[in-house]
Amino acid sequence: MAMFVGVHTMGTSMPEDKMKESWESYKVACAKAGLTAKHAHMNAEQGKAFCVTEANSSEEVQKAHEAAGVPVSEIIEVKDFN
Repeated sequence: MAMFVGVHTMGTSMPEDKMKESWESYKVACAKAGLTAKHAHMNAEQGKAFCVTEANSSEEVQKAHEAAGVPVSEIIEVKDFN
């Protein structure tokens, strides 16, 4: 499986609890689709978030976001150098 970063740009600040709620919904959608939501990084004040997902394709990641009702601005395939 490959790794993908989802870029979320909300444009305005968002309450941190709302961002966490969206992350939890996304993790459930990923589990149902056989994907692994690895982790998320958020800046509620700037209305930005980045999630890392293990999946076979960016299309799978897009579908999981849609199933969770979480808008995603961009999905980028990345490699882990750790």
